[in-house]
Parts: sequence; structure tokens; C-alpha cells
Amino acid sequence: ILLRLIEDPCYQVPDGFVDAFRRALTDSAADKSLLAEILTLPSESYLGDQMEEVDVDAIHVARDKLMTILAETLRGDLVAVYEASRGGADYQPVAAEIGRRRLKNLCLGYLIKLDDRSSRELCLDQYQTARNMTDTLAALGLLAASSAPERVSVLENFYQRWKDDALVLDKWFTVQAVSPRADTLQRVMALTEHPAFSIINPNRVRSLVGAFCSGNPLRFHDPSGAGYRFLAQRVLELDPLNPQVAARLLRIMSRWRRYDPMRSELMRGELQRVLSTQGLSRDVFEIACKSLQAD
Repeated sequence: ILLRLIEDPCYQVPDGFVDAFRRALTDSAADKSLLAEILTLPSESYLGDQMEEVDVDAIHVARDKLMTILAETLRGDLVAVYEASRGGADYQPVAAEIGRRRLKNLCLGYLIKLDDRSSRELCLDQYQTARNMTDTLAALGLLAASSAPERVSVLENFYQRWKDDALVLDKWFTVQAVSPRADTLQRVMALTEHPAFSIINPNRVRSLVGAFCSGNPLRFHDPSGAGYRFLAQRVLELDPLNPQVAARLLRIMSRWRRYDPMRSELMRGELQRVLSTQGLSRDVFEIACKSLQAD
């Protein structure tokens, strides 16, 4: 269905699919983890892997459209399942509770696609009342990706609460890096100047730069090529400090031939820029060279 929507934006989603989704969603006897897995749409990266030439924009539009159709059609069911899955017990790392949280946060992810006041308030309430990091991060990520006016204050609140916990703070960087918002690259660039970011900290580099370049296809593959320039610059900056991490980042552009001619040419240009830089490490030189050798 998603591949058909990518090919033809006017394609009508079959009623049978929506009905099957509803039946699964409202099956109270089913395993919650299995339901959450079944009801999760394929990722944008996975969809790209199914295409001979990756159409970044069409993939995002199709996936967003299908999520919105499901949210609008099944709103009542999604809210009911969300409320039934909230629970009041303290955090428990057991299978049943893990499944309950997964299904609840999946429902919230669909509902936020409605982009209305009630869905934003539901998300904000979860962030404010969550009793575990799973629910807190789920709400934070959805708010960071939304148009909610509270998103800035929520991100600041989370930072102030967890700025002394390095592993949790990595998550704070990542939720901003993978946001589909149009200003995400500008935000990521600003975050590279944040006091909590350090280019010599591999985990912090992966949580911000790596997350943006590999986990945000829509914004990384912006037709302007700004995402590619950002990656190449970070690779050159990082190479003298940690060539292994720099090489892994550069590998993100190694599949440049699978994109449309405009994006392919922009990526090839950045790979050539990296390769022509004097004093490259063996790691980065090898990745750049292998990526271009069939050119």
C-alpha cells in the first residue's frame, strides 16, 4: 500500500486494510508487543530499500498520509486503547508491561498526526506525568517533531532535569536530530555548539550527527545538499580525532548512486571533497575511495 502511494499519491487506501488495522488494534486478548509490532508501519529507510531509485520526498509523504488516514479514521479506537493501556503501576521491566507501554506509545504516535489541541495535550500530559523514561522519551520525541508551541519549553525542561546524566542526554540530542521539522538541520547545527556537545565524545557524535544523517532521511537528503555538506564537514573535523567514527559517518553516503541524479551528484561532490583533503586518515580515505571507485 505504501509503495502504491509513493507511486501514485491519489491511490485510495483499501477499506479492508483500515478494517484489519481496527480489528487488530481492538483485540484485547492479543499480545500487546505483537500488536505494536504489527501496527507499526515500515520505516522510511526500509521503504527506500524496496525501491530501485529512492524517492525521499514521496516516501515521507506516503507514510505520513497513511498514518494520518489511520489516525483520522480510527481516532476513537486509538484513544480508547491508549487510555486502557495507561496503567497506574510503577515501572516494571516485565514482558506484559513492556508490551503495554509499546502499544500505548504507538497509539499516541498515530494520534499526534492529527495535529490538534486534544492530541497535543494528551502528549504533553504524558510527558508531565510519566513515571518511567520509556514514556517520557516517547512523549518528548513526538512533541519535538510536532508544531506544538510547548515543544521548546518541554525540550528545555528535559535538558534541565537530565543534563547530568550522559546517557539520557544522548537521547535528548537524538530526538531533536530525527525530527521531520523543516528547521531540523539548523537546530542540529546549533546543537553542535551546545555546551553539552563535544566532537571528541563518540556517543554524543552518534546521538546527534549520526542520528540526523542516518535516522532522518527527509532532512538529511534535502535537495539543497545542505545535509551532505554538514556530514562532510563533520567527517573532516572528526577525522584527526577519531578516524574510525569519522569513517562510519562517511559510509552513510556510500550508497549515493541509489538516489535521483541531483542528489547523487551532490553526494558524489561531497565525497570527492573529502577525498581531496590532505592528511586524511586511512579509514576515511578507504571509505571515500571505495564509495567513488566505480564512478
